[in-house]
Amino acid sequence: MSSDRATRPKGADVFDDAVSAAAARHLALFPAASMQELAAAAGVSRATLFRRFPSREALVVELCEAAVRAFVGIVDATDPGRGTPTAALARVVSELAELGPMVGLLGLQPLAEHVESALLEQISAAEGRLRHLIRRGQEAGEFRVEVDPEWFLTMSTWLMVGSADSVRLGRLTPASGQRHLTATIEATVLRPRH
Repeated sequence: MSSDRATRPKGADVFDDAVSAAAARHLALFPAASMQELAAAAGVSRATLFRRFPSREALVVELCEAAVRAFVGIVDATDPGRGTPTAALARVVSELAELGPMVGLLGLQPLAEHVESALLEQISAAEGRLRHLIRRGQEAGEFRVEVDPEWFLTMSTWLMVGSADSVRLGRLTPASGQRHLTATIEATVLRPRH
């Protein structure tokens, strides 16, 4: 097992505690869940959940912040600057695909503009490293030159959301969602071998 897997957040470890993890799992299955439903899913009373999170918005913000930390942690742990671009892409995409079912649908939760801006600022350096990976792969002749690094970021984000939603709806298992997400990104980015 690689050191990447030992150092990156995984599953419920993305969140600070069992209550947050349970709330995130429930939101992934029921994006419109009420605080009462989230409390029940976490095995606590509504009053206990409100003591921890003064509002549903505060809960969603904390979960989104944890998801951002997990994303940054994965990019750091997989080190997109190490090795060949193709190997680096495989590491990054594989790890992000595993994160998708747990946090993918958090991206659809409504956030205040200033909160969204702050979260985007927190991931900007990690996104910069991924843009550099795409350019490096293009310069090495391993990646398609027509795939804009910005499109790679957009596509990866929304494929994670789509994969998570397919899992939520029972159309895909988490494993098949991860497999399809990885295959789709690699088919889009890698140059075909002749």
